[in-house]
Amino acid sequence: MKRAIIVLTAAALLVACKKDKGADPQSGGKLGELVPEAFLVEAKAMGFAIHEGSNPPTITGEYLLAPWRFDKDNYNPPGIGNAPGYTVAQGFTLKIASQEGSAIAVSYVGYYEGDELSKPFIIGSGNNFTVCRHIRMTGGMGALFSYPFAQLISGTLEGGKLRNVQMATIGLKLAKPLEAGEEFTVEGEIDIWSDADGISQ
Repeated sequence: MKRAIIVLTAAALLVACKKDKGADPQSGGKLGELVPEAFLVEAKAMGFAIHEGSNPPTITGEYLLAPWRFDKDNYNPPGIGNAPGYTVAQGFTLKIASQEGSAIAVSYVGYYEGDELSKPFIIGSGNNFTVCRHIRMTGGMGALFSYPFAQLISGTLEGGKLRNVQMATIGLKLAKPLEAGEEFTVEGEIDIWSDADGISQ
């Protein structure tokens, strides 16, 4: 009898674990699969907000994020691309064409967005959200390098506008070894930008 109870309990736990594992892969699990935890911790320490959860607001629409400001990076040395406070007055437009569950269609007008490596998704709770993109960016003379990045966009939906929008771009590990001529890596490099006036137009 005792053995039967143990077997039934173990079976119930196994079913519960399987159910939990597949119940909601978007509530942080998928972000954790895309970006190493250490990089997420560092982005938060740099002041970037990550809104986790499985019930984000619906943010379909077009939002002008201007002026668009560079806040900081963790490069060595810091600020080798732009000095903190550098601002693009005209900003850019964030377009959310569709959103169904955690699936979301994202594009930019007036801002380099790279090539999508996998489908973007959205996490969050209440009015707070984080859009997660997995992209490849190229650059250098003649596009000599090509690296994968996670690009996270966080903010709050309020009255049909977005408030406190931030963007963190995080360098990820190459899936293949460096090619000839590639003598550097962007893995773990993070830069953070934000909508300087705090509200979309």
